[in-house]
Amino acid sequence: MPDSTNLPKFIEPARELTVIDDADVVVIGGGPGGFGAAIAAARRGVKTLVLERFGALGGTWTYGILSAIMRNDSVRGLFTEFQRRMEERGGWRWWNASDPSSGGNYDSEVAKIVLDEMAVEAGVTVYYFAQVAHVFKDQSGTRVTGVVIHSKEGRHVVTGRIFIDASGDGDVCALAGVPFEIGREGDHLLQPMTMIFKLDNVDTMRAKEYLATDKFCRKAWRAAKDRGEVDVPREDVLLSPMPKPGQWQFNATRLLGYDGTKLRDVSLATVEARRQIAQIAAFMRKNIPGFEEAIVAETAPHIGVRETRRIRCDYTMTGEDILNSRKYPDAIARGNWWIDIHNPKGEGIGIASGAVITQEEASRRGPTEGDWYEIPYRSTTAWGFENLLVASRCLDSDHEAHGAVRASHQICALGEGVGAAAAQAIARGLGNVRSVDIPAVQKSLRESGALI
Repeated sequence: MPDSTNLPKFIEPARELTVIDDADVVVIGGGPGGFGAAIAAARRGVKTLVLERFGALGGTWTYGILSAIMRNDSVRGLFTEFQRRMEERGGWRWWNASDPSSGGNYDSEVAKIVLDEMAVEAGVTVYYFAQVAHVFKDQSGTRVTGVVIHSKEGRHVVTGRIFIDASGDGDVCALAGVPFEIGREGDHLLQPMTMIFKLDNVDTMRAKEYLATDKFCRKAWRAAKDRGEVDVPREDVLLSPMPKPGQWQFNATRLLGYDGTKLRDVSLATVEARRQIAQIAAFMRKNIPGFEEAIVAETAPHIGVRETRRIRCDYTMTGEDILNSRKYPDAIARGNWWIDIHNPKGEGIGIASGAVITQEEASRRGPTEGDWYEIPYRSTTAWGFENLLVASRCLDSDHEAHGAVRASHQICALGEGVGAAAAQAIARGLGNVRSVDIPAVQKSLRESGALI
């Protein structure tokens, strides 16, 4: 990256900005957490709007074409409703149709439509292609009064009573001056990014027959690495069939050493991701039965970022909380996904100490079967602010806990809990989001189908 100290500086002239909208609850980011927060708040009768930098709700579900959502024993509510609607439209493929908690693959284009429908039905106002650029605070410095957005029309302001940072990267909190941590302790390395892609024209029956003997292509992949055919720094090829016949989804690129909050890093990572995709596709065509005629059908419009800022709130979830399946009196969501840390340095699963463990060892680093951990409301109340909440993977956690709670279906449940709390604060005229009646919020969530 160029040394900015040797480049000229410009002073932006002060100017008056127009307020284009005002709401009770302003949600920044329409990913799984922002979607959950906005729908939950709006359905409880408060004016809610979403500021989304892309052209669809869903974040990693849509613009990241994640296309696979893991097992979700601990999550119901809005996420289950989303699954049901996707299934009704033929956009969901269960991994185990007899198990309602099993995960599955989904069509990201159908997801865009379903998420739009749910937002419209709830009365949520959505501004697409709006990027937050600045935060206004009151004289006390403890309340956000508005955010500046940049769009094709220039710069405008959106005002509100409660602001929910669901940006994934904690952009609003960082702009407001809330402290944050980034990366693991010691070297501050982040989990690697991934660009999801899809291959079409696959003979699915032959592919499944082969993969039954070589799970995730591990043997063929290792042999290709030994021959020097591939250099992608991961240990296998994570793939699964899609609802569309002949289409498979791949979560197999691994992009090391990039920071998702840095413009240059994201740009370089995107170029490297597409190089890796071409290499993986060539490997599949050459080595894996059923993929001989496969073609790249789609690459994600936006690279998938697992970890950036973790915003300081009133409680920091820890890896021990996950391992001990800790419960909290102010719980607003559950989770049972294990501590899933993609190694920041290359192959394998990383842990906080920097050691690398196997997938089998890693999958045991979480709640025992039938148990779960809870996510407390205190991990979403931004430090030093009375009206700022967090509803995405940037909630307050250490590096290890983040590896577990970041799973998208759990973040959707977290957002639902945050949205319900924000709606209560508005309805009761509370000036501080910490003053909400947690048992009443929990009751409201249970009544809407969430597991609390």
